[in-house]
Amino acid sequence: MIEAVISSIGYAGGVILDKIILSVYLVPVRRFIPWLFIWLAAISVFAVYIFGGKLTSQVFEPHYLLLFLLMIVVAFTWNLYYYEGIQREEVHEFELVMLFAPLATIVLAEIFLPTERSVTNFVAGTIASVALLASRIDKRHLKLSRYWKQLFVATFLIAVETIIIKKLLTAYDPSVLYLVRTTVLALAFLAVYRPKLLQVSKKAFALTIATAFFGVVQMILKFYGFQSLGVVETTLILILGPVLVYALSSFFFRERMQLRTGISAIVVLACVIYITFISNNGFN
Repeated sequence: MIEAVISSIGYAGGVILDKIILSVYLVPVRRFIPWLFIWLAAISVFAVYIFGGKLTSQVFEPHYLLLFLLMIVVAFTWNLYYYEGIQREEVHEFELVMLFAPLATIVLAEIFLPTERSVTNFVAGTIASVALLASRIDKRHLKLSRYWKQLFVATFLIAVETIIIKKLLTAYDPSVLYLVRTTVLALAFLAVYRPKLLQVSKKAFALTIATAFFGVVQMILKFYGFQSLGVVETTLILILGPVLVYALSSFFFRERMQLRTGISAIVVLACVIYITFISNNGFN
């Protein structure tokens, strides 16, 4: 459980730093993403050393090679839409759309991962996701901007990639999978966008390294969570991330937090406690 909790903290820190880099320092998305993935890959090298990850011959089997290629295509697409959304939308608006990702992930896990099927986990995860959505949505959101639509696509693709990652983790160590993933994506973004990497301010450059650190913490621990706890339980715990983002965005960007957001946070915490300490220990 601790991996997923720390991962949710890493997610919150990363979103706030990403927003500062993209909206305060106005670094173009297609220059920011290549730099980000370069640092994600570099920091992941140390993570592999720390976790003692190893590459096995199983990863070169056609089945896993095809899954890996599909993961790269999906990840490339959702990352582009994701960071455009962070730059163009306010943090609380961005997080509202991203709340569809946990719900989509839980549903897809129930469909495509037989070992993940659990009525109690599915119900708890759905309640937590819907509670956060209900706390944020209002009439203004019935009219969708271009970036909202892109973010909806991103949320679905994030869920799809999660299912692919879970399947790849039968052959890969989590830290190694993340290192290879970020390295290939860094090369892909550099090849496609050919960015002028040196045209970034020193402060934005330093913040990019910081957000990459948060990204590595978030993603690698999330991968370990998928491997040890499963997709549904890890996703449920990770819903704590948006709660932290709301709190931090209120502090850093003076965005107003409503009472219903606090109520939804209590519902999420109750669901996490139920799954972690009650359902999984046979008390239901």
